[in-house]
Amino acid sequence: MPGEQLQPTPRVLLTQAELAELADAVHRAGKAGPGNAGPGKAQAGNTGAKGVETQGLEAQGLEAQEMGAQEMGAQEVEAQRVGECAERLLDELTLTRRVLDYCPAGVAVLDRELRYLYLNDALALLNGVPVAEHLGRRLRDVLPGLESSEQLLEQVLRTGVPQVITVGGQTPADTARDNRWWLGAYHRLSGPAGEVLGVACVVMEVTDALRGREDLVRAGNRMALLDEANRSTGATLDLRQACQALADLLVPRFADYAAVDVVDPEGTPQVPSARYPLRLRRIALATTPDLAEVSSPLGRLGEFVVYRAGSPMAHVLADRRPLVLSHPDDEAMRQFALMADRQEHFRRMGAHSGIYLPLAVHEELVGAVMVFRCGDSPRLTDADAELLGDLTDRAATGIAHAVRYTREHETALEMQRAFLTSPTVTGPGVETLGRYLPTGAGAEVGGDWFDTLALPHGRTLLVVGDVMGHGTRAAAAMSEYRSVVRTLAVQSSTPDFILLQAERTVLALELDRVATCLLALLDPSRECVTFSNAGHIPPLLVTPDGTRTLLSLPVAPPLGVGFGSFSATTVPLPPGSVLLLCTDGLIERRDRDIETGLHTLANLPLTPTAPLPTLLDTVTAHLDPSSSEDDVAILLARTSGRTSDPNSTPA
Repeated sequence: MPGEQLQPTPRVLLTQAELAELADAVHRAGKAGPGNAGPGKAQAGNTGAKGVETQGLEAQGLEAQEMGAQEMGAQEVEAQRVGECAERLLDELTLTRRVLDYCPAGVAVLDRELRYLYLNDALALLNGVPVAEHLGRRLRDVLPGLESSEQLLEQVLRTGVPQVITVGGQTPADTARDNRWWLGAYHRLSGPAGEVLGVACVVMEVTDALRGREDLVRAGNRMALLDEANRSTGATLDLRQACQALADLLVPRFADYAAVDVVDPEGTPQVPSARYPLRLRRIALATTPDLAEVSSPLGRLGEFVVYRAGSPMAHVLADRRPLVLSHPDDEAMRQFALMADRQEHFRRMGAHSGIYLPLAVHEELVGAVMVFRCGDSPRLTDADAELLGDLTDRAATGIAHAVRYTREHETALEMQRAFLTSPTVTGPGVETLGRYLPTGAGAEVGGDWFDTLALPHGRTLLVVGDVMGHGTRAAAAMSEYRSVVRTLAVQSSTPDFILLQAERTVLALELDRVATCLLALLDPSRECVTFSNAGHIPPLLVTPDGTRTLLSLPVAPPLGVGFGSFSATTVPLPPGSVLLLCTDGLIERRDRDIETGLHTLANLPLTPTAPLPTLLDTVTAHLDPSSSEDDVAILLARTSGRTSDPNSTPA
């Protein structure tokens, strides 16, 4: 072939035919050795002896004859020894060649110019080139796709340092485009005087082993990825955090742009129809930094995304199967843009492929995920869709939990707000201000409440209570307790009797949750306040001179326990005094006991003449309800002076 170097080179190893010929010659020489030539020589000796006898040789001739016989015997012994060594050497050479010729690993010997001097059939099979087409040709001429191997062999020839290394590439034996991999051991061959003869190679194909290892690594990475999706989305009940965790997992690892939408629960169908489209709310977005600006018009957090029947996303959500859109000219690809004016933004992004994926748990549709690749990123494929489908399936469970929790929380919060924002009326000479705060860590709604009621004879009843538990059921139970107390308050005269009647009513209604409750009946005309406590934390009294007192009151069991024995305690209430009633969420923390919280409460820097909103801000600033694991209700009240009702007297 043109450009190839085919030159006669000295053979380092014999061919199989030459080895067989040499073996035959050695065996023939062994059979025709000196021992077989002895009789002829003896006959010649006898003939010489007769000549000597005829000529009458003397004793010196006989002595010379004996010496010749000894020398001949030594030559025969030496020849026999050489023959035995030759046969042994031949046996070892033959065995060595059999080891090389029939070795399942590829074996080759190359000269200093990296021309093949020998190789076995196994290597010829690996290379896809017959043995005869290797001999005398350079490595790069036989295997042009393995330039790195030739560079490695040149290094071995130059340095004499053996190398064991894995190389990859393709040979004429390859029909697929995928590379193959070989593990090779290479060392330099030197002559007796240290001259460099060439390099020897032993090669084994390890493609299957490496691919198997790669499969195991991919499987391990896949399991780690799915576990990460499960952990990141399941680690929180906050819907936005769970969805953002999924979006951040997708970008930039799998996509350049990702959006996570959740089904809007307000009466929309699970599958869009011609009459009722499907409405989702965009909860999370993620994009690579270089696309952040150009992708911003494509969607905003919190906006509604509407999918009509027949749209690509409608099919995805109906069939619960991912859809790969990898042809930018397709009509389906253009429908990535929800509105016509957004198509230009997709073109500016360079979006060339995408995948729509459903978020579903069993038969429950949770939402949808949309991912794009843009610019120089490789196109999304069906294999990507399969992996991302498994990933979103794992993530869907955590997001579904967050969705259910969020909906329950929002329902309970709406219930709580509805109850606590109902009109409250205070008696004359009393101003009040209340605030309800859900759980700080997770904004979880509980059963805390506060209330104020104007009662006959110029009195005002303050109520603060805490139903055990959180969520919708606790909020519902709170509404029942609140209604019971409000109803009984207008029928009873003292706080202890109100609690006693409330206990009986709760037991009759068989409410499944107990509640603590603190009542404070303010009577500005008498400048006093009467308390009754059912398992609640004590109130704080701040008198006009600034004295702060955490009132020590008798504490009865909570309402609903069935052991109610309530008492009333009356304390003076000078005009201008401030009362602070709250639930235990304001003072209790996981990392501190309740006594520490009560001490902090008792030492709040409250100025009795300050506006109530200022006082409330002071309370929340010092006790930080946002760090609480329970919801909080706070009620402040201040009397403004002595009042009288000339038409009635207190009971």
